[in-house]
Amino acid sequence: MVAVLNGLGDADCVRRDPDPADRRRNVITLTATGRRLERLDALVREAQDELLDPAERAELTRLLTALADHHRPAHPGQDEQY
Repeated sequence: MVAVLNGLGDADCVRRDPDPADRRRNVITLTATGRRLERLDALVREAQDELLDPAERAELTRLLTALADHHRPAHPGQDEQY
């Protein structure tokens, strides 16, 4: 979860601030960029609902995931053997 939040923070999609009630926690807030992405996600979902039936949508998701996984950089140390 921390890595996801770090990535979203690096992309200026969320802001993390200390929780005033409990300094050990952070309050996560969407930034303007994050809100735009949230609206974009809704528009993409609407377009997919109009253009694709559920089976086509599942296939598109599967193919895009495979493509993203193929091009994702390996995690440091992932290929190391002990």
